[in-house]
Amino acid sequence: MTNGQRGALTRRATLVAAAAGFGAVAFVDSAKAQVAPKTFVLVHGSWHGGWCWRRVSDRLEKLGHKVYTPTLTGLGERSHLLDEKVNLTTHITDIVNVIKWERLSNVVLCGHSYAGYPVSGALEMIGSAVSSIVFLDSFLPDNGDSILEKGNPRVAESIRAAVEKKPAAAAGIVLPGQ
Repeated sequence: MTNGQRGALTRRATLVAAAAGFGAVAFVDSAKAQVAPKTFVLVHGSWHGGWCWRRVSDRLEKLGHKVYTPTLTGLGERSHLLDEKVNLTTHITDIVNVIKWERLSNVVLCGHSYAGYPVSGALEMIGSAVSSIVFLDSFLPDNGDSILEKGNPRVAESIRAAVEKKPAAAAGIVLPGQ
């Protein structure tokens, strides 16, 4: 890889590469042999929605996998549901309920960015349904960690200022453990 090629890696290229890794394909005697189909639950980060996984889910589904891309309560196309009661527990419940209500098993659970928090919490409740977990450019929280402590200090300061003024719901900010 040349220096010019190395600089060309974008977020989209990273997600596409992750999708290619998920849908691993073996070549035996020059014949394409696909791995057994898997079930993926792909969880977006803050200020996104399930729609952000469209290209990744399309590629995985084309390879024969089943893909779920839930949008967390209060974010993306579900932003109309945002209020002061939406918190990390709500987002954990969103993920758990997709897996429970869809009766999923042997799930590859993937969380991007902020989703490291709710994915970790969901794993505690539905761990037996999950065969693999992927943290994609994600927070890897320990028990009791806060995004205010692990995140960028400028973002943490913005969140604290918003909480003091009480416009967190209007700004689309979800605080863990609220």
